[in-house]
Amino acid sequence: MKLLDSVIRVFVLTQGIALKWLREELAALEIAIPITDGCLDEFIRAADEAARAAGPSQRRYVEELHRQLAARARFIQRWTGSDEVIAEQDEKSVQALVRIARKYALPRRWKLSDPVAVEYRRTRPSYWHWASEVDTHSLPARS
Repeated sequence: MKLLDSVIRVFVLTQGIALKWLREELAALEIAIPITDGCLDEFIRAADEAARAAGPSQRRYVEELHRQLAARARFIQRWTGSDEVIAEQDEKSVQALVRIARKYALPRRWKLSDPVAVEYRRTRPSYWHWASEVDTHSLPARS
């Protein structure tokens, strides 16, 4: 990372520009669930680490950070929009994102199974015991 990129990195992170970019990405993907600032901060830190780990490349730090933030927003969309198993993927970065999502309890969609009627066979008729729980002492006396 060049010196100029280091200065820009500090400026982008301290001024909240990265948070603004992540919120814009989430809005562009039409993610309407409320996400806490702490959760977004962890996603930003993960994106920052990934952008710095990219090393010297053709992209500047700002471009790489923006790309990483877009990837985090797509992950949040995938996490909150489906119930597919994401944690079993081998990619280390995806597992780190799953840990963050679980830590902050981001909601997931649940696919409901189709209702199926199941026959229930009773061992004896239910009317045999319909009044077995009645307390006879509390009933009014017959005249």
